[in-house]
Order: sequence, then structure tokens, then C-alpha cells
Amino acid sequence: MSSILDQVMTAQQLSHLAEFNPSATVERILGLLSEREQEILKMRHGLAGADKKTLEDIGGQYKITRERVRQIENSALKKISKSFDENFIKQIEDIANAILAEHGGMMSEESLIKELLMVPGVTDENKAAINFVLSQLLNHRFHFVKENKHNHSFWKTPEASLDFFEEVIENLRQLILEYKEALELEKLVKNVSEADFFTSNDDLTEKMVVNFLDITKKIKDNPYQEWGLTEWPSITPKRMNDKIYIVLKKENKPLHFTEIAEIINSKSFDKRKAYPATIHNELILDDKYVLVGRGIYALKEWGYKPGVVADVIAEILIEQDRPLSKKEIIAEVLKKRMIKETTITLALMNKDRFERDSKGRYFLKNA
Repeated sequence: MSSILDQVMTAQQLSHLAEFNPSATVERILGLLSEREQEILKMRHGLAGADKKTLEDIGGQYKITRERVRQIENSALKKISKSFDENFIKQIEDIANAILAEHGGMMSEESLIKELLMVPGVTDENKAAINFVLSQLLNHRFHFVKENKHNHSFWKTPEASLDFFEEVIENLRQLILEYKEALELEKLVKNVSEADFFTSNDDLTEKMVVNFLDITKKIKDNPYQEWGLTEWPSITPKRMNDKIYIVLKKENKPLHFTEIAEIINSKSFDKRKAYPATIHNELILDDKYVLVGRGIYALKEWGYKPGVVADVIAEILIEQDRPLSKKEIIAEVLKKRMIKETTITLALMNKDRFERDSKGRYFLKNA
């Protein structure tokens, strides 16, 4: 737990949080109900490992109407509210409230659950148990906002301002647009902390900014943990060609087309699998990639040149505008191609294109 959270939460609350077991809590809650009431709540909310079912499915199982299922569910929830230990539920409310307050009054569903459990991984059973407690027993205090095209699903307190959240996200978008490139989170947060909007809002902490990024869909990170606008190809590559470019750019070295396919699959950009043959075709057809060795490709923007080795040598001689020694030519070609030195030597033996002066230096025959 962070030092900030320690300040927000009392020692007693931290102790309750450490002891919080959502599955055990739900088991205690369900113990107040009849067997049928327990089973119906389990199926309605996916509790205790049960599959979540609709009112109609449950009604069919018990040979009753869906409305009757709803009545039994509501009756069971009222029984819980009247009979269960209010102090225990209040402890959970205080803990969740303190965590949300630290994060700006709202958190994505997954993040809040992880904080409540104080573990990185969350089981479906614990997730269902926490959602049940928050949505059914503490719905007067916490509001669940369903996922939409702009945001992931999240929990919020009544005090949390959605307008402020949207304002923060829009300013983050504008800041990213100014830099015109994806940024690592540390660099993004540093730039944010220095921007006018954020320096003028004293209550806006770095933790809140990171948390808001976790909620929004307008800004996201790619598999290389760089943040940018969701619609950018460098963040959400839609074509295989986009993924190839990102991999070469980030690996910053020429790669064999099979290696590129392996990296794309390991990074899990999406569910689409990359096949070596597909990658090879993309590399061949796009002139921003240059073949620099046997099946090895580089970005043209790195200075690598297309064409046969003799073409590369000719271009080097034109650029240098002077005769070059064999050693100099080999050094320059190896900057542009991943080939053996003997291949360069053989290319220099092309007398139709290259000649040597009295010092053994090479120059273009028709220059």
C-alpha cells in the first residue's frame, strides 16, 4: 500500500483491509437465507463459483416466472440488509471509500478490486463477491458506471465529478497531440505535472492522472508501454504492416521476417496471429522496408538502401564524390546491408561499373 493511502486510511481500516476476504464475506451473508434464496442469488450474481444466469433461465430451473425470481431476489436482499452485521458492512464501505478518495473518487472495476484485495491477480469468484457487496449492499454509497465507447466500466462515489474527469482527459489528449508521439508513462506524467492546467489544479495528483488513464478509452498504451491517442496506428495498429513498423522501430535493429512474426505474436497486439509468410509479403511490397540480408529487413529511414550490392556501392561513391579504398567501401556498405565482406568484394569486380585508380581506390566507370 502507498504512503498516501496510509495517510487517508486509519490504522484500523488498514487492519480490516488486510483481513478482508470477499468470498468468506459473501458466505456469511448467504448464511442468513433459505437454501432457495441462496441458490437464486448465487446464480443471479455469479457467486461462490456459480455461473451467472438470467431471470428467465433461473425461472425455468425452478418452474416459476421470471417476475417471481425477481421478487425472491429482492426479498432476500432486504433480509440481508435487516439482519446482517451493519458494522461489518460499514467497515467495507469505509475502506472502499478511502481507496476511491485517493484516486479521485473513481476507479476502474479491475483496479478497485485489486486494491481491495491487495493482490495483483483477481479470481472471478472474488470479483463477483466484491461487485455483489458494492452493488447490492452499498449501492447508496457507490455507483457503477457501465462500459461505453469512451470509458471502461468503473466505480465512483457520489461526490466524484464526471465533468472534471472529462476535462482532465481532454487536457491529456491535447498534451499528447502537442508532442505528436507516444510517450512512456513516466515521461507523460512528468510532462503532465508541468502543464498549466495541471499545475493550476492542486488537488490533481499523479496517482489520479494514472488512474483516469486506466478508465478512459480515448488514451491507451501499446505493448511497449507507450501512451498515446487510441486511434494512432502506433498505439492501436489495425493492419499487420503497422505492427511490423512498430516492432522494427522499437527493436531498433534489422530483423529476419520470422523474428518479426514471433515478436508480434509475443506482444499480443490483438487476437490476430502473425504468420511469417504474411509478414514477408508485407515487407516485400512496402518500400519503407529494405532487404539487407537473407530474409533480414530494416527500415529505409535508418539509411539502408534498396537494390543489389553494386547499386549500394555506386550510390556510396556518388555521395562521397571521390575514389574510395576497398576498406572504406566495405565499411560504408556494412552500414546499409547485413552481408559478408566477400559479397562486397565480388561486387567490386564488376568492371562494367567500377574502375581503380593508381592507388587502388575505386570509382564509377561512367562518372
